[in-house]
Amino acid sequence: MSGNITNRVEFKEYVKKYPVIIVKFTSDWCGPCKKVSPYIDKLMAKYYNINYLVVDVDEGRDVASYLKIRSIPTLVSYINNGDVHEFLSSSSPDDVAAFFKKTNTYTIK
Repeated sequence: MSGNITNRVEFKEYVKKYPVIIVKFTSDWCGPCKKVSPYIDKLMAKYYNINYLVVDVDEGRDVASYLKIRSIPTLVSYINNGDVHEFLSSSSPDDVAAFFKKTNTYTIK
């Protein structure tokens, strides 16, 4: 899912629906975001048990402010229906891969 959640109330409700979710904060004007986006898409296909949400920081200012997002791209993982687990502000493929791998361990039961 991407781009439909623009305020913190909707956001909180959305992340509580899923046991494991990664939220990507991005924007159309962000060069590093564009660079890493295809790689993230491949990881999402690989780690299909993780739910995924994209928030555009321009459209979702309220959500970005709520989480104190200061740079993009930023990934945030939520575990156990809404508990923030980890933040990653990086466009390094190695960092992003490690973030997905670690988050995926919470989908294994």
